[in-house]
Amino acid sequence: MSTPEEILFFGIGAIGSYYAFILNEAPNTHVTVCGRSNYDAVKNDGMKLQSWKFGTREHIKFHGVVKTPSDPSITSTKFSFVVCANKAITANPPISEQIAPAVSENTTIVLIQNGVGNEEEFQRRFPNNTVLSGVTWVGASQHTPGIIEHNNENSMQFGCHWSDKISRETQQQNLDKIVELFRAGGTDITVVPVIDVYRWKKTIWNCAWNTLTALTMCNTAEFLSASESGPIVARALMEEMASIAHAVLGSAGDEIDDAFITELLTRDSVLRGLYSSMCMDAKYGRPMEVDVIVNGPLRKAKALGIKTPTLETIAALVSAMDWRFRNGVKGP
Repeated sequence: MSTPEEILFFGIGAIGSYYAFILNEAPNTHVTVCGRSNYDAVKNDGMKLQSWKFGTREHIKFHGVVKTPSDPSITSTKFSFVVCANKAITANPPISEQIAPAVSENTTIVLIQNGVGNEEEFQRRFPNNTVLSGVTWVGASQHTPGIIEHNNENSMQFGCHWSDKISRETQQQNLDKIVELFRAGGTDITVVPVIDVYRWKKTIWNCAWNTLTALTMCNTAEFLSASESGPIVARALMEEMASIAHAVLGSAGDEIDDAFITELLTRDSVLRGLYSSMCMDAKYGRPMEVDVIVNGPLRKAKALGIKTPTLETIAALVSAMDWRFRNGVKGP
């Protein structure tokens, strides 16, 4: 048997845990997971998965469970892949610095996160390492540490953030290798030529529904039905985000059109009513993914001279909420 593929997962929230399970299922892999609040549960009892696709799996054991990529038990491991599935919040020190002890010359970095522009930090820090990206549509939650509930969807668009500093052949080989492992583990994955198109599509969704549910504590159906202004504001926010995407992507972004925005507004799950992960973060006073979903696109709009008054308003409001959570300010 060939040497196992060494894989490190940084961040085992619901989504990270789900994909760690997938790669753990693939043959000939050694998956090490890096956890925080669920470290003890996963280390001592293993992970439990309750899934509409895979059924109930208990006491799932990984090759290793650590608290940090600098853990002495893995410092000599040559990881083929470091998967960043952590919540994409502003971190100090930056995530690229935190994973650095696990990144060697031949390590491929895989980002399974919300937002746009996430790859820039990693390509600056690791210019000679392939950076891949996954846009995932998976319904999963972790209300109890180490217990993952997977209740709908199982799809991911996947691609490479191509770099001129690395041979195209090397990047393609690394892409093909991890895609093969994901498929062997049982997930639906589609390789796309321009991953940024799909990152923008997901971010338009997140920028609207994450922020509007977090600000109002209404689910999507409640927000849309609460007033005549609800659908107008949601569409305006999506249209402004689409205008930024078009400017950034050029012709590659043509499919982000009015029909796409209408679909985001009328998707069955939206009309039934859903709460976003940002809404849950706001409910419990946790830091939110504001920069990669809201403020990052707003900065791009300003640099391109694009007027986005709705986005600017939303950015001011959710940034104030996030500041309050990060600084422990309870309010009146």
